[in-house]
Amino acid sequence: MSTSYEVLLTELAHEVGLPAAALLATEEIDIDGLSIGLQLEGEGPQAEVLLCCLLASPRADQWTATARAMLQANHLWSGTGGATLGMLPDDDRVSLSARRLLRDLDADKLAVLLAHTVDMGHAWQDFIVQGQGSALLAPFFPAASGLRG
Repeated sequence: MSTSYEVLLTELAHEVGLPAAALLATEEIDIDGLSIGLQLEGEGPQAEVLLCCLLASPRADQWTATARAMLQANHLWSGTGGATLGMLPDDDRVSLSARRLLRDLDADKLAVLLAHTVDMGHAWQDFIVQGQGSALLAPFFPAASGLRG
C-alpha cells in the first residue's frame, strides 16, 4: 500500500466518521447497504484507485435482458456514469467497477465518487432484482427507455 493511498483512505475515514484503522485494514466501506471495495493498482503517477461493488444475480428469465442492458450501458459509459458493469463467472452476480488516478483524488473527491457509485449501484441492483424494465435506470441512463429484452 502506498503512503499516499493510505493517507487518502485515512482522510476519507475522518471525513465520513469511520475508524481509519478499520478502513485501512479492510479497504472496504459500506454505504446504504452497498459494500464497496477499494484497491490500489499500480504505482507512481499512473497508480489508480479501483472501486468495486457486487450487486445481484439476474433471474434466469431476465438474464438476456439484463446482459443486453449492461452492454448498452457500458457503451461509452452512457449508463454507468463512467463505471463499468461486469458479471462474475461463478455465480452471474453483476459488479460495478470504477477507477480513478490516485493523483487526481482527495478525500472529498473520493467521497463524491463513492456516493455516485452507491447511487448507480442501487439503480442497477433494483433493475436486476426487480426485472421490471428500464424505468428504474432513467435518472442515470436517459436512453433506458429504448432498452429491449
